[in-house]
Amino acid sequence: MQTRLGFLFYSYRFRIPFLIAVPIVLIQLNQISITDNNQEALGLFHDKQKQTMLSYENSEFKFRIDYPGNWERSVKINNEILFVSPKEKDAVSNPAGLIIKVVPLQSQNVSVGALSNALTNELKKEYKDFKLESTGNLAVDGKNAKQIIFTATDSKFQNRKALQIITMDKTNVFIFTYKASIDKYSNYENTVKEMISSFKFLSK
Repeated sequence: MQTRLGFLFYSYRFRIPFLIAVPIVLIQLNQISITDNNQEALGLFHDKQKQTMLSYENSEFKFRIDYPGNWERSVKINNEILFVSPKEKDAVSNPAGLIIKVVPLQSQNVSVGALSNALTNELKKEYKDFKLESTGNLAVDGKNAKQIIFTATDSKFQNRKALQIITMDKTNVFIFTYKASIDKYSNYENTVKEMISSFKFLSK
């Protein structure tokens, strides 16, 4: 699979003491969104025919996540784990995908709120038609997290919708990004939320 991802490097006014590579899946992603306590609020996956899920465990960053058995999984450079939905009939590209980006945490004096704000401000600068639809607080396996949902036009002039969640443990920042074309976003949203709800830190 030759899915290409765009990245944005920033060191922002919140004085985050490290450069963080943020996966902005609005760039070149044409080939391609919490804990059990949040399931009802998030409207997680309850299709009549539940998909068979596989489990992926990452020993380096000490986490586990479930994903649909018919989705493709790949591990990229720069600490990225990509899960891509299968192509639809007669489609030339995959309609949706979830990427987990892991960035080593170099200071305990940074919050997920500061990171999320910095990311949102950078997105506004990068994409002239960036539209923030919503923000929210949640938890990923008991850890504080921030969520944003937004739309923007990617480098292929396609209008995209994305869900981005950021959280961290004692050693790493975890950025989850789900992105799809606007007309396909709702088709895969609950599946992706179920994936994120299955995410477990193994270092507890």
